[in-house]
Amino acid sequence: MFGRPHWAAAHSFLTKTQNLMIASTTKSVRVMLVDDLPERAAIVDSHLVAAGYDVVSRLPTASGLLFQIEQHRPDIILIDLQSPGRDVLESLSVINAHNPTPVVMFSEEEDPGFIEEAVDAGVSAYLMGSFDANRVKPVIDVAIAQFKSFQSLRQALDTTRGRLESLSIIDKAKSLLIKQHKFTEQEAHQQLRSLSMDSNQTMQQAAQSVVAILGKNN
Repeated sequence: MFGRPHWAAAHSFLTKTQNLMIASTTKSVRVMLVDDLPERAAIVDSHLVAAGYDVVSRLPTASGLLFQIEQHRPDIILIDLQSPGRDVLESLSVINAHNPTPVVMFSEEEDPGFIEEAVDAGVSAYLMGSFDANRVKPVIDVAIAQFKSFQSLRQALDTTRGRLESLSIIDKAKSLLIKQHKFTEQEAHQQLRSLSMDSNQTMQQAAQSVVAILGKNN
């Protein structure tokens, strides 16, 4: 068993290892900071670095935001602008559609309509007031958690929508086969399955082919 000196050394080693692991995990988070006040941006930047985050870019304006995101590929974007315009929301909307990224927006804008537009554009967390440097980690953690939760929900909805569309086109193809070829429902299903296997297609693709051909005669 460890004696006291050895136990102290082992405990010290484990503590340092855990701290390094935590720091390593935090540093993997790449942050893009968009702030139009240089002094505030510098303070926020220093707090982010001190907390172990990797500030990959610090922008004084949202102009060219799409290009900057493409260049730096941040894990999260922090936006604190005096007057965030709708052009910023348009850029965020494009990002949300093609390259979803967690976004935290700090703003004095209290208009419910603007806040709703910001959320619709992909803002993960909308906070009134300026960035509180002392709460940097909780804000980022919550925003990333909310983003992941929303993305999981969106993927689940997309999967469900895809399945419903697939079932719909398959049902339509079977209906056409039953109507035009006097098949039973089981025979129509088997016909689609055979077509799918023979043509190396999914059932949905085979059904789309049937609908494209038989739909003209309907």
